Amino acid sequence: MSGICRVGVDSAGGVILGVNQNGTIFANGSLVSVDKDRVQGHGTGTHAGPVMIAKSKNVFVNGIAVCKEGNTATCGHPASGSTDVFVG
Repeated sequence: MSGICRVGVDSAGGVILGVNQNGTIFANGSLVSVDKDRVQGHGTGTHAGPVMIAKSKNVFVNGIAVCKEGNTATCGHPASGSTDVFVG
C-alpha cells in the first residue's frame, strides 16, 4: 500500500496545491489530494501547469479518486506521500 498524498505537504515536481475536493477529508492534518489537483509549476512546457493523475481504484473523496505516493502529475513526476496513512 502507498502513502496518501496531502495538499501543501507532498510534491510531484512541485508542491501539490489541491483545489478539487471540498475541504472535508484530511490526513495528518492536511487536505487529501484528489484527481486533477493542481501542482505548483516548476519549469516550462508540461512542467508549467501540471495536475495530478490519481490512480486509486478503492478510495474516493466525494466520488473523486484520491492520489497516492507514486501517482504522477501530467508532467511525469511521481508524488510523495504520507509515511503513516496508507491507501490501496
